[in-house]
Amino acid sequence: MYVPARLLASALILGSLPAPAGIPLEGRVLPYRQVEVSAPVSSRIMEVRVQEGQAVKAGQPLALLYGKLEELEMQRAKALLERREFEAKGAKRLYDNKIIPEARALESRIDLELARLQYETAVEQVRLRTILAPMDGVVVTRYHEEGEAVAGAQPMFRLMDLSRVLVQCAAGPVALAALVPGRKVRVLLAEPGGTASVEGEVVLVDPCADAAGKVRVKVVVPNPEGRIRAGLRAQVLVPEGP
Repeated sequence: MYVPARLLASALILGSLPAPAGIPLEGRVLPYRQVEVSAPVSSRIMEVRVQEGQAVKAGQPLALLYGKLEELEMQRAKALLERREFEAKGAKRLYDNKIIPEARALESRIDLELARLQYETAVEQVRLRTILAPMDGVVVTRYHEEGEAVAGAQPMFRLMDLSRVLVQCAAGPVALAALVPGRKVRVLLAEPGGTASVEGEVVLVDPCADAAGKVRVKVVVPNPEGRIRAGLRAQVLVPEGP
């Protein structure tokens, strides 16, 4: 249910809406997941395929790194593999006809396996030159542009999953009595032009308390339309009683 702030205040005064019941806990909205996508190898950026603010799917290419040498090595390894396959078939026929000893046929099979491993290694080196999105989300930061050089493990993008959000707050002893994972709670979110009241579910009650004796609590809230933004203030209403 979405109620503009000015209408919410009027409704409470007039009594047309019940006052939100429960123990209020101040919190902050966090993305459900966020990752930094790094370059797996050192190279130069040939193409950036996404912009900041763009929604992406898991497995979608984000950028391409220079990989001409790796592509040539893959072609060479593929040609060698085809040659070894031909030789291994010939050696098997000769061994079946008792023309060559078993050691020669075994050597040919070993050469074939080594060629296959070399080809798979070359394919993997080419694959590493395509930076893929590890999850569905939104590109919130693009750290580099086309033509720039990047080192291995250097961040290139930051992605956020906002299909759900987490509201993190700190609970004292009174509120903890009613907080267990799986419990439904009411969450009030401050938004431009009003206040949104949504239902959330407790997913974490930290087993350790901080120096002030409060415990970290996380509540997950569905956000299919992406209306709730990370960083906003929120209030979790904890039901009184068990």
